[in-house]
Amino acid sequence: MIKREHEIKAHPSTNNNKNDVKVYNNFSFTINFGDSVNLVTLFAGLYIIWKMAKKNKNKANKLN
Repeated sequence: MIKREHEIKAHPSTNNNKNDVKVYNNFSFTINFGDSVNLVTLFAGLYIIWKMAKKNKNKANKLN
């Protein structure tokens, strides 16, 4: 039996509950390139310093 709107309003003990569920499936993935660039620069700098130190050490050993 389907109740009409005026029948629902006539009975105060009846609850007219309406549940609206809206789902938005949005997925976002952000990459901060500033951090990765800083890390690459740091590793490149350490590599260059290591190579220079190794080169200077080899020159010092050849002079002795």
